[in-house]
Amino acid sequence: MNVLFLALGAARRRAVVEESAKVVADGGTATVVVAVAKQWKNDPFAPGVTVLDSSLLHRDELLWRLERLVVYRGPEFVLRRAFGRRGNSAVGAYRRKVADRFHRRAFLPVHKRLRKDVSSRLIAQHITRAARPYEWIIVSDQRSMPEAVAVLNELGPKSRIGVAWSADHVS
Repeated sequence: MNVLFLALGAARRRAVVEESAKVVADGGTATVVVAVAKQWKNDPFAPGVTVLDSSLLHRDELLWRLERLVVYRGPEFVLRRAFGRRGNSAVGAYRRKVADRFHRRAFLPVHKRLRKDVSSRLIAQHITRAARPYEWIIVSDQRSMPEAVAVLNELGPKSRIGVAWSADHVS
């Protein structure tokens, strides 16, 4: 059994960790899609459980690649060239004080407003491109529910993937 856990809200962390471990112990594969990987650092997953940060799905998107180039890579290259040996500390300060703040306060809100459906489309692409087809989507918290509906709409009516609230409900 190949299961995708949508855990974007991180409200039921312990349940997701236990249920994904049970799926792997029963011989299946489990992938957990999370919104922010930092929230899960104190919750160790069982070996064999794949944790996918949803921001990694955006890497191939043109807007994210342009932002990375203009806000991060370009200025960091210039700072390393300008400061020589002290370039790494200058890059760290620039990243903390300028680039990360711009990303959180300007880029993300605008991106969310302009491209509301992007996450569901990217998760649906991940599901369709998987080497082994997913059989179940486990919606593990309230925040993941609208995303799961949008993913199912993206997959279309011919999709044979099941949806459940808990891994205990799948056979």
